[in-house]
Order: sequence, then C-alpha cells, then structure tokens
Amino acid sequence: MAKKKVYAVKVGREIGIFDNWNECKKSIDGFPGAKYQGFSTLEEANEFLGIVISKEDIKSKEKKVEYNLEKESLITPIRSSAKINVFKSYIDYNELKDKYEFIAFVDGSYDKESKTYGSGVVVLDLANNEHKLYSCAGYDKWNQWNIVGELEATKLALNIAKEEYKAKRVAIYHDLKNISLWASGEWQAKNEYTQEYVKNIEKFSNEIEICFIKVKAHSNESIYNDLADETAKNAIVEYNNNYINNDNINNDDISIKRNISQDESKFFINVPNELYEKFDDKCKKLNISHDIAIINLIEEWLN
Repeated sequence: MAKKKVYAVKVGREIGIFDNWNECKKSIDGFPGAKYQGFSTLEEANEFLGIVISKEDIKSKEKKVEYNLEKESLITPIRSSAKINVFKSYIDYNELKDKYEFIAFVDGSYDKESKTYGSGVVVLDLANNEHKLYSCAGYDKWNQWNIVGELEATKLALNIAKEEYKAKRVAIYHDLKNISLWASGEWQAKNEYTQEYVKNIEKFSNEIEICFIKVKAHSNESIYNDLADETAKNAIVEYNNNYINNDNINNDDISIKRNISQDESKFFINVPNELYEKFDDKCKKLNISHDIAIINLIEEWLN
C-alpha cells in the first residue's frame, strides 16, 4: 500500500492540502461534517479538492490557482452557446482600438478569512491616454473562492460597456483562463453560479460583439491588469470596513442587524459581554472562528 504523503481537507477549519497528519488533524478534529482524505500524490489531492493549477501562471509573482470547487449535485452540466472571439495569448490593446470601442482589463481578489470577493475593472480611454476604474465586492455565498471576483468583474465590465458606454464591440483582457473557457463553451459549467455566468455571457453576446484576450498575471504585458487586481483588493478592504462600521447597535442588548447588498445578506450580531466571553472561549477551545461557529449553530437549528 502506497504511503500517504499529503492530506486534503475539503470541509474543515482550514480548507487545503497538508503535508503531515498533525496539521490535517488540527483542521478536522471536532469540526462538524469534516471531509478529508489522504493521498500519495499532490495531483490526487488537487483532484479531490477540484483544483486546477495553470502551469503558465506558476512562475508569476502571485501564483494564480484556478479553483473550480463545483458542488456535487444533480445539475446537468451546460456549455455556452455564445458567439465570442477568444485569444489565448496577448495582443496589444493598441491593435484593437480601431475595431473595439470598449477595451477593459478585469481581475478579481479574494479574502479567505471573511469569504469576501472583490472585482476590479479598468476601462481604457486610449484617445485621451486615460483610464477609469470600477469595482464591486461582496460575500462569497457560492463558495467559489477566487472564481467569484473574476467572473463578477467580467459581468461588471459588460454591464458598464452596455449601459454606460452603449458599446457594441467589447474587448476584455483577463488573466484567469476560466473566464473565456466557460464563456466560449470550451469548459462545461457544472453548478448554478457558473451556469448563471454562462447565461449572462450568452445574453450579452446577442447584443454585443465580445472578444476575450488572455494576459499573463503580473507581467510586463499586464500593467492595467495589475491595476485591476489592486482595484479588486481595495474593493474588499472598503467592503469589509463598511461591514464593520455599519454596526451601530447598543452593546448592552442582544440584537441583529441585516445588511443587504448585491443579493446577499450579512448579519451583525451583538450580545452582552458575559455571553460573548463564554462564546469566544468556546470557539478558542474548539479552535474555530466565530463565523463558523455561528453558521454551525444556525444550520443545526434549521435542521
């Protein structure tokens, strides 16, 4: 029997791959519904987690990991029928300016601790040698990790092109290949979130000529892509700061405040100090975050 060299945790305090049992055990011990498995190779562990690593991006300063954590379900996979143009290698945007009236760079970011995604869009104004920044952020309710920020950035760029610029020919530069692979139908969309993205692309492609251009992350060819990445990261910071600062509830009362933004809900929960200290102490003993503890309590109550 092959010796198990690595352990993959799919559901636990920390999702990922561990090179020893003790670290893996810390992530799963006492965690409700923990899912993990040992493997003899890193490739098998990645497959268990549903992770695909782009080889061309491994050498980049910030490694791009393409998480495709599509939940197991009875949903029938679909392929996009959108008619789009795809370039899998870089083309200078100056070569496209005569054909495409709207040129944008998109990128996403993700904060694992708060499960918050950020999306950044840089729209070029080549005639005036200027650019304009757009962003959005929110809670990753789909559990799709960094995929969300990237796809939401693409959707945001298309919305801006249609609604603000009234553009009919759009070129979008991206560094995560999933964006064009799902959009073109080369990859199947296997869950509700990615299928919604595919349908969104199909809808836009009926009204707009869309071209996707792959760009290497953090390279000399992607100055604007780096700016989109920075914009996405800043969007997360701003979103999380607003999340904290919006809490104006009296600390002496047990109360809940709901914040609704972009079809998602977050709850601000305040409790008396004595109750909070007991809750915090329990979380530390179990070595789990407050968020996970609250989610477990809610799920247990609903079931």
